[in-house]
Amino acid sequence: MGQVFKVFLVEDEIVVREGLRNNILWEQYGFTYAGDASDGEMALPLIREVQPDLLITDIKMPFMDGLALSELVRKELPHTKIVIISGYDDFSYAQQAIRMGVEQYLLKPVTKDKMVQVLAELQKKMQAEEQQQEYLQQFQREAQAYETFSRRRFFEQVVNGDLTVSQIYETAQAMDMDINAQAYNIVFFSLNGMGHKGSMPDAYTDALASVQDRITQFFASHDELLLFRWNLTTYAVLVKGAQGDIDARTDVCVEGIQRICQAVDGEMHYYIACGTPVTRISALPACFMEANRIISYRHICPEEHILTEASIDTFRKAESTQADAGTSVVDPALIHNFLSDGSEEEIDNFVEQLLRYVGKDTVKSLLFSRYFTMTICFAAAEYVEGLGYDPEAFLTPELRSLSQSAQPDTAKANVRELLKQALELRDRESKKQKRDLLVQTIAYIDEHYADESISLNKVAKEVNISPNYLSAIFSQEEGQTFVEYLTGKRISEAKRLLLHTDKRSNEVAFAVGYKDPHYFSFVFKKTVGLSPREYRRRGVQ
Repeated sequence: MGQVFKVFLVEDEIVVREGLRNNILWEQYGFTYAGDASDGEMALPLIREVQPDLLITDIKMPFMDGLALSELVRKELPHTKIVIISGYDDFSYAQQAIRMGVEQYLLKPVTKDKMVQVLAELQKKMQAEEQQQEYLQQFQREAQAYETFSRRRFFEQVVNGDLTVSQIYETAQAMDMDINAQAYNIVFFSLNGMGHKGSMPDAYTDALASVQDRITQFFASHDELLLFRWNLTTYAVLVKGAQGDIDARTDVCVEGIQRICQAVDGEMHYYIACGTPVTRISALPACFMEANRIISYRHICPEEHILTEASIDTFRKAESTQADAGTSVVDPALIHNFLSDGSEEEIDNFVEQLLRYVGKDTVKSLLFSRYFTMTICFAAAEYVEGLGYDPEAFLTPELRSLSQSAQPDTAKANVRELLKQALELRDRESKKQKRDLLVQTIAYIDEHYADESISLNKVAKEVNISPNYLSAIFSQEEGQTFVEYLTGKRISEAKRLLLHTDKRSNEVAFAVGYKDPHYFSFVFKKTVGLSPREYRRRGVQ
């Protein structure tokens, strides 16, 4: 039968009130009788508690009349339907009721048959609205399951300090994003498979697909955690809350991500870091810089999953002990680790970490500065060889000169240039692979869009890459999300079928991959601006 709606009755005449309450089989018409009161003043606190779907109220009552009550309910509970009953055939009352948006204005005596008729009409209307709301929520969930450029761009502007406070709130409101809070924090987390090589995408595994699904579900169920993609393997989370619970909400975020990743322990690398909470949204750039700095230590501490200031301090003490003992060496694995997952923006931070790792004082010597630079040079060459490039071609005369002529005062700049060149080569190879993957992906979608079970995971498995990676490169390279492309393909074909065949709307829905014809109609109207029937009638091309 569908949802049962709650009804509340306000009527000062006890005979009328009891007659309506006792003589109508409310459940038979899709309602449950949630309570009544003799006047508006008595009714208001009960209505606030019950939050009925339907309010039936007399218009003339002592203490607070029906119009005054209706006005308050309309403001506080805008989704509650209101039916007014009145013993006065006064047009001015009806006008006021209409202005308030009441559903019906009934004159006494209200017969049982008339009330039943009104209930049946309202129940049908409310069910339709409820269904539309469910469809809207489903549509929004599907859209939010994949990152969008607008969300990512908004986050970048916020953390870079490019927007004023008023612009932040205006933009968020336009994107239907609630960012109002007393306090904020930023959490970074990075995910990739065990065999990740930077330009080489993770191969599809059920474990990685499971992580993608559970991450999506986790953030969809926590309104206080706003998820943004930062790059191919890294996400940022804006945590919001009250000053007294922002730390607890940050812990919920960190522990939730950790719990999901631990479930596939041994099949992926994950790293999590968070900043220090702030009480002003304008202070988020500083919070972001702190969290970003901490997450960058994943290149130096690959065994640490939860990176904090405390864990970094422990590592620095170990660095200092190593340097004092004169055992400072550069582990090539650290270079490979950075080149696999790092970005050009992280180079300076990584080099600083390396200098701390080997001891800054040792780099002041000419001998060690050359050793330091050459070690990184050879490690970078070894890495690009693993990508399929000729290391001799990578080590151009210019790069060789940088490593062979390194001086203490130029070592840092030389190392930065070596890493930059290796990352550019990695990204060039990555771009080729992305295009090849997207050609396969789009071809598969174009051929199978009518399959109602098609999904990001299914397509990722078909082209053998992780869903997380596919979602990222699709959005990055195509300028739209996977679900946006799939929906566009389906709606485009639906338009053709509506205009050039005599298939009914539900047949069109099934033909383009929607198992629910009503949801198809909702998505079509949401996308095109017309219902399928209106589109066909107008013959719009």
